[in-house]
Amino acid sequence: MSPANDSATELATRAAAALRGVVPRRPDHSVQGRDSLTGLFDGRALHDALATAIADAEQRSNDVGLLFLDLDYFKRINDLHGHQAGSRILRQVAALLRTAADDAGGFAARYGGDEFVAVLPGAGLDRCLRVAERLRATLAAAIFAGGEPPGRRPLVHVTCSIGAASMRAEAGGGRDETPGPAGDATRLLQLADNAMYRAKKAGRNRVAAAGAEAGYSTPQGRTQNGSGAVWGNRVAAGRS
Repeated sequence: MSPANDSATELATRAAAALRGVVPRRPDHSVQGRDSLTGLFDGRALHDALATAIADAEQRSNDVGLLFLDLDYFKRINDLHGHQAGSRILRQVAALLRTAADDAGGFAARYGGDEFVAVLPGAGLDRCLRVAERLRATLAAAIFAGGEPPGRRPLVHVTCSIGAASMRAEAGGGRDETPGPAGDATRLLQLADNAMYRAKKAGRNRVAAAGAEAGYSTPQGRTQNGSGAVWGNRVAAGRS
């Protein structure tokens, strides 16, 4: 077996093991700041937590990384299999993202619909891209169960497009019209969101990095004319 096949097999095994540990459940709706479907931070809590992470990083002139993830063609799953199946799959995706964020020392949020965010305190763009590519590949290798036991059908594959951005937080260094960490939080989210759009336009199932024009750190040799690099399913190569 080739090294590439070995790697794919190992990745699929890890993904399957992760999913076996997922017990889809409805989180406590009373928990403020938590998404009622997935149990992750909701959009408002994300903004607050991200601003806090940036404020903490300012004290040490440290990096804050962010991944913006959007599932590819997820509407088709809802149309083909129904919204109940779609909701079960979203909970499983959220569990994988939570694990990836926790392993990287960060936290995860559901931004809305089939959009998710992972915040990675202390992560420069190189590290963000490694985490993002590992997450993209794990998700692409997984088989998600849209039904209840014992059959758990339909069984579906889901891919994602991820935008990655990182900033060096420095006291008094807000780069947005809104001063301070809150403005930087908005800016960082927008950069990662824009990068995710580029991954979509490049063919989906990819990771894209925020470009050098953003004023944030970018790995040497991975930007093209300041627009950022895109790679993933086929290396270096509308939203739905």
